[in-house]
Amino acid sequence: MPSLTGKARVIAEQILSDPEQLIQEKTADLARRSGTDSAQVVRLCQKLGFEGFTDLKSKIMLEFLEQKNTLQRQVAPPNTPVEKLKNIFSEDFTRTINDTLEELDDSMLTQAVKMISKAHSIFLFGMGASQLAARDMQTKLLRLGLPAFFVDDVELIRIFCKTLTSNDLLFLISFSGATENIISVAELARKKQVPVLSLTNFPDSPLARLSTSVLLTTANEDKIRLGAMTSVIAQFLVIALLTSMLAGLNRDSVVKRIYLTSK
Repeated sequence: MPSLTGKARVIAEQILSDPEQLIQEKTADLARRSGTDSAQVVRLCQKLGFEGFTDLKSKIMLEFLEQKNTLQRQVAPPNTPVEKLKNIFSEDFTRTINDTLEELDDSMLTQAVKMISKAHSIFLFGMGASQLAARDMQTKLLRLGLPAFFVDDVELIRIFCKTLTSNDLLFLISFSGATENIISVAELARKKQVPVLSLTNFPDSPLARLSTSVLLTTANEDKIRLGAMTSVIAQFLVIALLTSMLAGLNRDSVVKRIYLTSK
């Protein structure tokens, strides 16, 4: 994009604005949207290394299919070269990291840090692979000297929710944001007016709607999968950002504390 100017840049911006729509279009449709002509569209496609507009659409369609069909990408066909697998996972993980960083709202991160730092107690809960992220978050918060409690039992977290107040914080982690037990805990917390901070991949999920504040990951992973891979990486990335920001609030005391606890 930085190397493009004039009409070529306008066409490229239209391509990036809605790639899925592009798949259904003809050359003339894109030209009309970008205020150019079909010849200019074809020239840009060729400049980008494609044979033409159809070739560009085919590559975009293939990328969408690869992103959406998580299980097929995670389960290697027989005799797949290791180098090819390494490239597939490199692309998936790199895309997830870059997309999550790009889409994360700075103001929401700042708000989350404020909620965590001011809470009298922080209870963390997740299920499945998200449980790993919740436990990691507890460890990091404890190293910062914050009162964090990881709970791995849904009945126990419900009991704790009944004792929490508006001065506490419930941190819920769920990739789908639709796990039944997670939702029931969020509903209970809201009834008790306990602030709910959530980490999820879907802004329109039930968990997001129930939360006081939401942090979003961007991982192209289906529910049908070999196991949580890129989704967990995205969660750990956000947790690392939160931890660094929290540590920066009292940098000197945090560094001193970590040195003392490491001996």
